[in-house]
Amino acid sequence: MRSVYEARVAEASAIQSKLLQGTATLCSPAFGRVCKALWPRKTAENLAAQVGCSIRAAAYQISGEHEPSAKSIAAIVIAITKSN
Repeated sequence: MRSVYEARVAEASAIQSKLLQGTATLCSPAFGRVCKALWPRKTAENLAAQVGCSIRAAAYQISGEHEPSAKSIAAIVIAITKSN
């Protein structure tokens, strides 16, 4: 039982050190890859225009620093269905 606890403590400290160093990716990069495939140029600007958020918020979602909003996911789904 103690080894499970120690493993969890080690995982938590590794995550904490990545957060402090600024090298952590909190979300999956798949959302950003899809956005870049749909809008290869000015990806954040296009997502922001579709969603109605700031370019910085869109950039954070694309980079994986923030979870994508429901509006962003809906905009991706709409863009994919329109392109086919």
